[in-house]
Amino acid sequence: MTVKQQIEEYWDWRSTSYTNGATSLGEEERELWKQSLFPYLGQGPLKVLDIGTGRGFLALLLADMGHEVTAIDISQSMLEKAQREAIKLNLDIKFEKGDAENLAFADSSFDVVVSKYLLWTLPEPENTLKEWRRVLLPEGKIIAIDGNWFDPSPVKKFKRRIRKILQGITHRDPTTGVLRQGKFNQYYSPLHASLPLYSNVKPESIRPLFEKAGFEDMQIDSLPLIHKYNLKNMHPLLRPLNTDTFFLISGTSSKQDK
Repeated sequence: MTVKQQIEEYWDWRSTSYTNGATSLGEEERELWKQSLFPYLGQGPLKVLDIGTGRGFLALLLADMGHEVTAIDISQSMLEKAQREAIKLNLDIKFEKGDAENLAFADSSFDVVVSKYLLWTLPEPENTLKEWRRVLLPEGKIIAIDGNWFDPSPVKKFKRRIRKILQGITHRDPTTGVLRQGKFNQYYSPLHASLPLYSNVKPESIRPLFEKAGFEDMQIDSLPLIHKYNLKNMHPLLRPLNTDTFFLISGTSSKQDK
C-alpha cells in the first residue's frame, strides 16, 4: 500500500466520527470564524478551492459567506458526508475527489486556495505548494490553517498523554468501539519519515516553503478569537493541558513565472 493509499484508507475510516467542527459549529463559533477569515478574503464572491476539505469545514463557511466554492479531498467518505451537510444547509458547493498534490484544474483557475489541517500530512509539501500556486490567478490568495499537533518537545508530549487519559472514552469510536488514537497510530506511525512536516508545522518552518513556492506578502495570524473561544468552552481540567498551537498563514501569488 502506498503512502497516499494508507492516508486515504485512514480518513475513510475516520470520517464516521470526525467532525472538526464542520457539523457541530454553533452560531457564535461560526461568526468568530467568519470574522477571522474575512480580512483575508474581502468582498466576494470569489472562486475558492478548498483542498483537503474533510467534512467541509471551510467549504461550508466560505459558501455561506457568498463565495463560489469547489472542495476536494482524497477520501470519498469524507466528501459524501460534506455533501450531505451542504445539502442540509442549502449551500451550492462543488465536491470532487482529488489529490492535493496533483490538482485536476487548469492554471489560474481560482482567486483563493484554502486548506485546514492538511500541511502536516503532505508527503511532498514543497511541490504541493507550487501546485497550489499554479491554479491561482496572478496575485491570488493562499490561506492555510494548521498547527504543530505532534510537537516532539517533552512538555507537550507529556501534556498530550495526560489529556488523552482524562478524555478517556472520547477517544473511542462510537460506531466500532476502536480507540481512535490507536487506529491513528496504526496508520500514521509507519508514515512519519514520509511526511516532512508531521511534527514541524510552525510558522518559522513553513513560511520559507511558501516563499520558495512563489508566495509573497506572507502573514501569520494566531487566530486569537478562536483560541479564546476554545479555551472558554474547554473542560476546566483540560485547560492547563491544552497544547493547541494552530494558526493561519496567508500569502499572495507573485506575478513572476506565472
